[in-house]
Amino acid sequence: MKKHTQDIYFTGYVTVLIKGDRPELFFNQLVQEKVLVWDIVKQDHQTCEAKIRKQDISKLRMKRRRTGYKVQFRSKHGFPFLFTSILRKKPLLLGILISILSIFLLSNTVWKIDIKGVSPELEHQIETQLDEYGVRLGAFKLTLGAPVDIQQRLLQDIPELLWIGVQEKGTTYALEGVPKTIVKEKEQPGPRHLVAKKKGVIVDMFVSEGAPQVGVHDYVEPGDVLVSGLIGKDPPAATDEEEAEKPEDTRKQVAATGNVIARTWYNVSVSVPLNETYTVLSGNQKTKYAAQFGEKFRVPFWGFGDSGYQDAQEQTSTRYLRFLRWKLPLGVTKTTEYERVSKQVKRTKEEAKAQAVKLANQDLQLQIGKESDIISQKILHETVENGKVKLILYFQVNEDIATSQPLSQGD
Repeated sequence: MKKHTQDIYFTGYVTVLIKGDRPELFFNQLVQEKVLVWDIVKQDHQTCEAKIRKQDISKLRMKRRRTGYKVQFRSKHGFPFLFTSILRKKPLLLGILISILSIFLLSNTVWKIDIKGVSPELEHQIETQLDEYGVRLGAFKLTLGAPVDIQQRLLQDIPELLWIGVQEKGTTYALEGVPKTIVKEKEQPGPRHLVAKKKGVIVDMFVSEGAPQVGVHDYVEPGDVLVSGLIGKDPPAATDEEEAEKPEDTRKQVAATGNVIARTWYNVSVSVPLNETYTVLSGNQKTKYAAQFGEKFRVPFWGFGDSGYQDAQEQTSTRYLRFLRWKLPLGVTKTTEYERVSKQVKRTKEEAKAQAVKLANQDLQLQIGKESDIISQKILHETVENGKVKLILYFQVNEDIATSQPLSQGD
């Protein structure tokens, strides 16, 4: 009997009292009609008590009408009766629902924002930006962007940040940033020369330490000493008789420091197509929301239908609900489609040529650095092949060609 009643609590059962002549016969008749009866106890010759399933109550009542026995329900057990009892107690049920809803809302509300690794000024700037994004104390987390989206927006809007991590820990947003301006102690350089790193003609010099070895208008090759790290008079040349005793070198060794600006030259090759097609975002977008159940199952509830975009870039983020410290398998998925359109550019030969010159200037400036100046440019060769304008340009540049070289033992 235990095997048949081990899950009876979930379906419900009742304790009944049967009164009449030989009441045990009444239970035997129920058993013959395949009604499950257990824990039969005979209290006296006219009274018997037993338990039956909730689903068999209707059969018991029909049988009682045909036999004349009296039936009394003593007690009810199981989840169905408990649930019915709770539904009848509306104030209690309302209190339970309000409590669960309150815990749910509190578990999905931002109660703390912790920012580490940055100065107070930068921390205030981050707090201001977060407030603009809606990330503030008391905000409902489902209305906010995903942590990775907040991180990207902060890096775009605050140039002083090199990196920032955003983590959602329960009701806390934890941020840890790394500022771009990190002050490092300058290492004191050892004795050194300044030598040329490329060939050129000297146009200007500024030496704060060391002995200049070249002058303006001098032509230098890579490796030539521009500023010596040895200060003082050279030791006199030894005679044949003094060869055995070499004169002592009294020159002082220093770290040569300065800037040596030279005129240098570059040849740059560049090509630009006459007809070009590229893809850009049009600015149109459509956002859809769906209820997320588990990892894969979604039910859309806002933004139905196709966007109608021929080409689109899609971005999806899912925010799961929380109850206290547990993440629930229920959330909201936001999907945004950004329309992409193709742009076709048709250039004349002169327009392509002008674009090629512009690109060559930009590429060279990136190569030589913003401290260097492009003095002049000249087109050496120009061709049109395979629908592209190809140019070879000659540039003259003023740039600092000095680089340090430690003093060797032979200096």
